[in-house]
Amino acid sequence: MILDPDGFIGTLLAIEGIADARAVMNGPTGCRGNPAYFSDRHFPRQNSLNRRSFEEPFFFGQSRIPCTYLDRDDYIMGSADKIRAVLPLVADKGDTFLAVVNSPGASLIGDDIDRFLSDASLDDRCMAIEGAPYSHPFSYGFDITIAAILRWLQLNRLPRINNRVNLLGFSMYQKYWQGNIAEITRICELMGLYVVSVPGGGSCIAELRESTTASCNLIIYPEYSRKTAEFYEEEFGIPFVTSPSGAPVGFGPTEAWISTVAEATGQDPAPALAYLRKRRTHAFHQLSRYHHEAGYPKGATFAVRGDSSFVYPLTMWLYEYLGMVPVSVNCTDGEDGEMVESLKKFLATYHLSGCFQTDAGTIQSHLYFGDSLTGKDLELSGRCTKSVELFNRTTNDIYFTERTFLGGSGALWILDLVFDAIRWR
Repeated sequence: MILDPDGFIGTLLAIEGIADARAVMNGPTGCRGNPAYFSDRHFPRQNSLNRRSFEEPFFFGQSRIPCTYLDRDDYIMGSADKIRAVLPLVADKGDTFLAVVNSPGASLIGDDIDRFLSDASLDDRCMAIEGAPYSHPFSYGFDITIAAILRWLQLNRLPRINNRVNLLGFSMYQKYWQGNIAEITRICELMGLYVVSVPGGGSCIAELRESTTASCNLIIYPEYSRKTAEFYEEEFGIPFVTSPSGAPVGFGPTEAWISTVAEATGQDPAPALAYLRKRRTHAFHQLSRYHHEAGYPKGATFAVRGDSSFVYPLTMWLYEYLGMVPVSVNCTDGEDGEMVESLKKFLATYHLSGCFQTDAGTIQSHLYFGDSLTGKDLELSGRCTKSVELFNRTTNDIYFTERTFLGGSGALWILDLVFDAIRWR
């Protein structure tokens, strides 16, 4: 069973990941419910609690992703009337940018959405996406949509400033995405870097327009940002950098990420490394007092399934830092080829190749990192002790404190999760 969202959802959440943008779905209501709820849940806007603002047609009481609610007649006669009706209502909400996205079925109708936008005098702030990558992975749909939006905005070629950077690859689909951005921004600031924008990760249109002042693009998750990085490089000559160790997950990979960024930007890594060293020292003091007690995770097994740029550093760090043993290592579709090859080489070095692409449901593990639906299934069936959610999928947990998987603070949080789970094995 495939539980991962596809490129269509990636397209919608890429648009919704822009602070002052709104996706408008041309399609039946069934395609809209989950992404509309998801967007409001994981990236609430200031007016989201005022439900009376969204009682009119096409919103149905939900604040995000209004829908034309196509029925069977529309697939024969066309959706022109409903598109013309929804556009003025959406325009009145005051969003800076709008994008009309066809659902899979609506894309077969063949309506000229660009013409409707022009007739409504919205073609200066509303974009038509008549065919999303329906059969592609979520990350691919997210990536090409962000690149398409940046191209549609016709960004100006502004003077590049040496200490300015953009962060690429963040999405609200990722667990603790806002905390992850805050942690990476903090590390960048310690190196004297100013983050201009995070396309698709909460930045507004004005920040996207200013993004061409960056001297370098820092790719955190290449699966979500290959096309975006290529767009910036081809159109504006802005280079991009990716750490060979993947995302900054754990102390070692974070140190490698800091060094890679510092070398690419010419900045001093010392303050950021000092910050990381403090977190590492704090962890060492805790570990040294726990090392000979029951519940230390050395030798404990784990399974992981996620983005390749996250799976690689996590697997490497848990094995080398804590002595945990991977028994199932899988990457979601849309993986980065270089990260997968590095992961396979790492596993082969320690004679662990047998765990690569092993189904977590066929083995026993102490800890599972991945989507919450699979994790809960493994827990209830007794095939793992505890699961750690890497993606925003279910909504049973509410967090009021900012958490992260990345950087020094993220490493400490992962240690919290690991030790809490292993204590009860």
